[in-house]
Amino acid sequence: MLPQLAEITVENRGNLQVPPSEIDAFEQECVLLTANVEQLSAATGYDTDRVLHYLTNMRRAVEHARSIHGGIIIW
Repeated sequence: MLPQLAEITVENRGNLQVPPSEIDAFEQECVLLTANVEQLSAATGYDTDRVLHYLTNMRRAVEHARSIHGGIIIW
C-alpha cells in the first residue's frame, strides 16, 4: 500500500486512503517495514530514526482507526 503515496492521481490527490477493511493488511505492511528498517533507510536516504518515527505514527493511526471503526488517510 505505501508505494501508492508516490502515485498522484486526480482521485487520490497524492493521499493514501486505507479503508477499514484494509487496516489489518496495512498494519502488517508497517510491521514488515519496521522489521526491515535498515534496508528501508538505506533505500530512501532517510535516517533510521526518521523512518521509525513515520512508521510509529502509522501504527498509531491504525490503533485509532480501529477504535473508531474507521479508515486512515495519509497525506
